[in-house]
Amino acid sequence: MSLTTGPVPKYFRLADWLRQQIRDGILQPGDQLPTEAALCERFGVSRGTVRQAIQLLVQEGLVQREQGRGTFVREPMRRAFFTLTGFKEDMRRQGIQPETRLLIADVVPATSQVAERLAISEGTPVIHIERQHLAHGRPILYDKRLLAQALCPELLQDDLANASIHELLIEKYRIPLLRTVHIMEVHLLDEREAALLDAAVGTPAFFVDRLTYTTGPDGERPAVWYQALYRGDAYHFRAEFEAHISTDASRNERP
Repeated sequence: MSLTTGPVPKYFRLADWLRQQIRDGILQPGDQLPTEAALCERFGVSRGTVRQAIQLLVQEGLVQREQGRGTFVREPMRRAFFTLTGFKEDMRRQGIQPETRLLIADVVPATSQVAERLAISEGTPVIHIERQHLAHGRPILYDKRLLAQALCPELLQDDLANASIHELLIEKYRIPLLRTVHIMEVHLLDEREAALLDAAVGTPAFFVDRLTYTTGPDGERPAVWYQALYRGDAYHFRAEFEAHISTDASRNERP
């Protein structure tokens, strides 16, 4: 395989190749990944490129680093169901009339950070959308989306204050969104964030970072980078896991 030049960074192509090796069973759980030196020599890339590729797989939970030993394929995770109710659906269930304000909807050049997350070249035109969601006239959710303009050039013509952007991409523009990788953590609001959520500086909120993938000429590639801040007193999150407990293990469990 050759990591050809183009708009997709080499580290992302390398991560995709390693990911496919794991999915095809060529690299099994417990197997060690080739060393950085071996990958550098095979693909003609720098150690920095290799480390970026491996870091992507670490973030996805496919591999784990072991100090002094190397990087190993992880056992498959139990299937998890992460449920985050849509804002309008959640509010209407509580008998509240929701409102959304469109703060920003424009096209900007990709910064180095955005280019890295979306696997595009720096300076590439990206659609930048920011919204503020309210209940009883009070802001409780702020979100931001970034996606390459070439993915959906007509998106800014839609009613982004009232439509689900995710549904627009799937149902109207027929863009296949394959999977998402979520990171969620508690975040203390800074001055700008506090103003957006009508809260005091330092108030705890839920911070969600989500990268959604679509298909590309060389396999999966990032499509939409989404970030959101949820007021901690207005939302809760629910995750369900499939537990496969052996008979012997269950006998040893305590109530």
